Amino acid sequence: MTTRIVFCFFIAVIVSSCNNSSSTATPETSIDSAKKANRVYTSKLLDLSGNRNMEQLLCQGWELADDLDVVHSSEESMGMLPFRSYYLFGDSSFVKNPRSAMEYGTWQYDKDQKKITFHYSKGEKDVYKIAAMAADELVMVNTGIDSETQLKFVSAGKRYKNVEDDPFHISNNQWRLHPKKPESTEEVRKRLKDYLHFNILFYRDNLAKESKEISFYGLPTCLKWYAGGIYMVKEADLNANWFYCFYNKNQAMEAYKMMGELVTKKYNWPKGNVSWINKNLSVLEQMYQRL
Repeated sequence: MTTRIVFCFFIAVIVSSCNNSSSTATPETSIDSAKKANRVYTSKLLDLSGNRNMEQLLCQGWELADDLDVVHSSEESMGMLPFRSYYLFGDSSFVKNPRSAMEYGTWQYDKDQKKITFHYSKGEKDVYKIAAMAADELVMVNTGIDSETQLKFVSAGKRYKNVEDDPFHISNNQWRLHPKKPESTEEVRKRLKDYLHFNILFYRDNLAKESKEISFYGLPTCLKWYAGGIYMVKEADLNANWFYCFYNKNQAMEAYKMMGELVTKKYNWPKGNVSWINKNLSVLEQMYQRL
């Protein structure tokens, strides 16, 4: 599995394992543990390939086919180019463009007219007509703006049995919603911990769907990921979408400093021939517990 990451100068996580000579971890047990975990993540998914119910097929993540080259490009211009996507859920909620300017709300499906209406949290709405659909492909026309352009979206043809396991469900993205008032130190810490939780789910999601390539394009972050290493982004390189997650810059930097202290601690890195995703995931889970 590959990742396209711009190599810059960051504050490094200490990547050495705890020096405990009595540890029973071996390459074999690490690999077995990772494989077992992967099966657990995969078991949370529902395969939609044999489903013919359109409303049920809609309940998954849809990415605009024309934008796929953007999300898998270099992250040097992270967030500069839009990446359009919809994540629809069985509880009638949706999240739009989580890799760009994220929006959310509720959706309705009219099976007679084959139309989807998106009601945004800020009051606007979009209406799309479904032109064609399969388990892993969706073609829509935005009739709400009298467009005739067909938009092709693609998916993995899978969805989570429980919405709370999906990293893009709105319940796992509350940390991204700009607060309306200043927050206490504990509230900032909670927002940072929810950010780590999102990334844990995101790593698990890529393992569950056996992604050939993992991309963090456009996602708000103060961390960078290497193969077997987690690093702080330099303050000067933080994207504007990171600051938007907090009430103001001072509180964003308060969270940034908390994370900086967290990554300097020692963590148990899985040994042996384990994928870099499994390794980073394990340390993220340890970070989450420490925070």
